[in-house]
Amino acid sequence: MIHALHRFFLAPALLLALWGCESGDGRLAPASAAAPEAVGASASASADSAELPKTGFASRVERPDTIRALYVNGWAAGSRSRMRELIRIAEETEINAFVIDVKESDTYLVYDSTAIPLAREIGADQRPASRWLPALLDTLQAHGIYSIARIVVFKDRMLAEARPELAIRNLNGQIWLDSDGRPWVNPYDRRVWDYNIAIAAEALDMGFGEIQWDYVRFPDVTAAQRTNMVYPGAGEVSREDNIRDFIAYSREKLSRYQVPIAADVFGMVTYMEGDVGIGQNWEKLVRVSDALLPMVYPSHYYQGMYGFQAPNAHPYEVVRAALQDAVERTEALRQQGEKTAEIIPWLQAMSADWLDDLRYGPHHLRAQIQAVYDSGLASWALWNPGSKYDLFLPALRPADGSPSPLERSGWVAPEWQPPRHVLSPLLRRRDAAAAAPTAAPPDTVP
Repeated sequence: MIHALHRFFLAPALLLALWGCESGDGRLAPASAAAPEAVGASASASADSAELPKTGFASRVERPDTIRALYVNGWAAGSRSRMRELIRIAEETEINAFVIDVKESDTYLVYDSTAIPLAREIGADQRPASRWLPALLDTLQAHGIYSIARIVVFKDRMLAEARPELAIRNLNGQIWLDSDGRPWVNPYDRRVWDYNIAIAAEALDMGFGEIQWDYVRFPDVTAAQRTNMVYPGAGEVSREDNIRDFIAYSREKLSRYQVPIAADVFGMVTYMEGDVGIGQNWEKLVRVSDALLPMVYPSHYYQGMYGFQAPNAHPYEVVRAALQDAVERTEALRQQGEKTAEIIPWLQAMSADWLDDLRYGPHHLRAQIQAVYDSGLASWALWNPGSKYDLFLPALRPADGSPSPLERSGWVAPEWQPPRHVLSPLLRRRDAAAAAPTAAPPDTVP
């Protein structure tokens, strides 16, 4: 998907700006992204997870009031040395949660010994990145680190290939393929929903404290390409209603676990009205999720967005404006009496090598974190595809909340207010309506 992102940055079309928001940043975490020992644990060092006792509901780490999370890919989760390092970061800094791959965007399950018949049938259990995931969760519990299970939903090549009746189709009846030649499963098919919910239940049985749905969307394609796609069983249900309904359905089916159900969304969802062509509508999803995580990576915004010709070079401003959109749109619902999700932005802890020569470092990350706070939010999660955060550690505050090494070195927080004219068209329209003079009463006839 790096190539897809490269195509986007060479093209002006807004839709192309959506390509790869999950994967251009490395959402497919290959084995090379983490230490090679992740796969080669010996039997003496790691028992099969089926032999390990399940952690259970009572032993979960209590959800922090404020989430400050690191993304942990499956290979890092399977590496004892890598996890020692990541746990050390959590113990020494403000980090208090890990978002850990359970089902990856290449459709494999990260853990071994699944009891889900369909997962075994299609071979989703044949490349486990970790053979000690339940034991890892016990370790995280001992260190007081909150664990969130990331599960990729509708980008599921393996399920679509093994069970073609569950795949998106072309008008000619053949299986639809994306730009990488891979099929996706049909987001309307309840069998797909139930399969992913079964995976979530296994993760919660292991001891995870929260579910985070990713790729909970339709494929990002052009309008012309979309006309050739067929979703069996869709009926009259819109894309955005279907994605909303999946999240609501998953909350209902997993309600016995009493855990939050969260969802990742494209960063552009906070700005655009409608469903961005992928079924993600801010107003609809923020009503049915316990937490909503917009991926507001500065590198993923198109030229000119929020008034910047090179958004990647303006991490504070882009994140600040994107979250201003999210906060104001959500607050409007709250004022109407709606219950809404917590907003937890994904921040960019990586360099966009496919885009430019700008190397992101601690000050770029701290600027994004400051933008979260200046937007009135408190929680955030850091995305690095290889789960490698050493370069960014000076941006993180110590566990006691004192200033970070970067702040102690004299770093000054940016000061910038998003101009109203660059914010979401929805907010601009509300501003115009609020500023319009009220109609004068008719003249009174004496």
